[in-house]
Amino acid sequence: MTKAIILGSGAASGVPTISDGWGACDASESKNRRSRAGVYFEDGATHILIDSSADVREQLIANNIRRLNAVFYTHAHADHTMGIDDLRALNYHIDDITGMQKKVQGQALDIYAVEPHIAEIRRRFDYVLTDEKAREQTHRPQLCPHEIQFGQPIMIGGVKIMPLEFAGHTVVTIGYVFNDGQLVLIPDYKEIPAQTLAYLQKIDVNVLIMPLTAVEECRYHAGIDIDKHYIAQIRPQRTVLTHLGPKCDYQKVLQLCPPHVEPAFDNMVLEL
Repeated sequence: MTKAIILGSGAASGVPTISDGWGACDASESKNRRSRAGVYFEDGATHILIDSSADVREQLIANNIRRLNAVFYTHAHADHTMGIDDLRALNYHIDDITGMQKKVQGQALDIYAVEPHIAEIRRRFDYVLTDEKAREQTHRPQLCPHEIQFGQPIMIGGVKIMPLEFAGHTVVTIGYVFNDGQLVLIPDYKEIPAQTLAYLQKIDVNVLIMPLTAVEECRYHAGIDIDKHYIAQIRPQRTVLTHLGPKCDYQKVLQLCPPHVEPAFDNMVLEL
């Protein structure tokens, strides 16, 4: 089965937040409790993580994810990278031997992003990066960085991944198309560049994941009206809104959604 999991559906602050608590969100609605954003994609024996928030450890445990082939980053902001130390556990694979789980030496884990974001990860987390695929015996994460180019697909196992450019955030961000539209992930954005939109319009998009940090647009994030505008142009079969901030109450956002569009919640499984 091919599937995606919304590991975390929250924006940088999560919900509830330290400063504003639940904000506009109803505390009695369990889907309003949100960890920081992250997505997992699985196709047969291929396991891919998109971003590693500070909540990634609990997210992977909650969904019993113990193996990864690669991590793809949308950008290097803290809410998308600060769980990078917890990826050390993925340098091992787990063998179930006579009912006992045994750690055996694995390999460095491949990570992918465009050059500016790899450079920023290297600046902040230099100690986790290695150019050697063979893993050393240490307690540090060992991640092997790969620079990718917009519009040039990568194959991970049997999965085709196309990186696309998005604009309007504080930095240029990277979206990903899996298997020619089986899943499309839009990162933090406010504007879709013409060449990216043209690409998305010419493929059949099955499931689209896109951010809604606040219902009303703000300086660096699209609001519901911008999201609806692009959904109408891309015409996916299903759209899931994630990266939801404390102003995005689940039920109220759901009421604003057109048909086949819905807000995400933590640990939401999308069968593809």
